[in-house]
This record gives sequence, C-alpha cells and structure tokens, in this order.
Amino acid sequence: MTINDINDLFEEKFSRYKKSISQISLDDSNKKKPIILCKFKNSFFSFDDIAKEYGANEPSTDMIFFDLDKEYIVLVEFKNGKINSENKPKIKQKFLNSFYILNKILKIDKQIFWSLKTYLIFVTNKEKNVGQEQYRNHQIDSLGILNHLRNDITLYDFAKYKPWYFDEIKTPFCDEFAELIEQEFNIILEEKNE
Repeated sequence: MTINDINDLFEEKFSRYKKSISQISLDDSNKKKPIILCKFKNSFFSFDDIAKEYGANEPSTDMIFFDLDKEYIVLVEFKNGKINSENKPKIKQKFLNSFYILNKILKIDKQIFWSLKTYLIFVTNKEKNVGQEQYRNHQIDSLGILNHLRNDITLYDFAKYKPWYFDEIKTPFCDEFAELIEQEFNIILEEKNE
C-alpha cells in the first residue's frame, strides 16, 4: 500500500471529516472561552473525528494528511496549554492511539504498516510554553546554530520518539506553523480573518 493509496482511501471514506485548521485547532476545554490556536482556512482530515467513527474512546492526534512527494503520513497535534511532565504520558498515549486507529483503518500487515514513513508536527502556544522557547534560543546561541535551523530543535523531549514512532518530528509554535508547512510540504496556509 502506497501513500497515494492511503490518501485515496481517506478521500473516499472520510472526506466528510475535512475541517479547517481553525476548527481542528479549537481548544474548547474552557467552554466559556474557547480558543482557536491556529487560525487558517485550509481544510485537512480531522483525525479525532475519524477515530471516533472507529470506536476510539481515547484521544488521538488532531489532524492527518499525506505528503505524496516525500511519502509521509503526517500527524498533527495542536496543544494550546502548557506542556509539562504530568501531561507528557497522555500525549504519548495519543500518538499510540493514533497508530492503532490508523492500522485499523488500513487493515495491512503490521510489518508493512511500520515501514510507512510518519511525520509528527506538534504545534503549541508560544505564550504558554515560554520556557521551551527560551530553551530553543539557548540551544541556538550556545551551539552556534543558525537561526533558520530553529525548527530542527525538537522541544518537549520528543526526540526520544524518533525513530521508534516517527521518522521526522517538528515542534513549531503556532506562529511558525505556516512557514513550516510551506517549507516541508509546499502547502500555503491561508489565514482566517476574525
């Protein structure tokens, strides 16, 4: 099964679950004041909605799409809150749940499944994770890394998931997300005006 086959399968079976990034990145944990983390019009598959159709009771990643050129399955998680050691196990479980659901959808041999290339984009709120921005800036300064390589520094200690779960991991803040998507996947995100 190729990435083209997987993309075609999702288009055929799950096109009704396409939503804008604004809808997918909506944090409604505070019912009185929901927050949209990333305000873009572009539509992608809401993986959470697809997972519910497959009987998932546990959370999965928020979004999925397929890079046909580089042959990646791209999973995207939007986190508005502060990332700390208490919620990291729950986040890891989201990744595992996502793989479980994806395997259930694809119905392919496990060896073939684990040979597919996967890419994680973990998008967070810069204001709520200032310590991570400071860590990344310190790495850039102390290691003499050029500023344009800042997205190559994996935050939140997620580098440990590479290569076991993901072939590639990026941890941009929301204000860096559009640039990353354009650079990595040649997709131009269109901002949604309020």
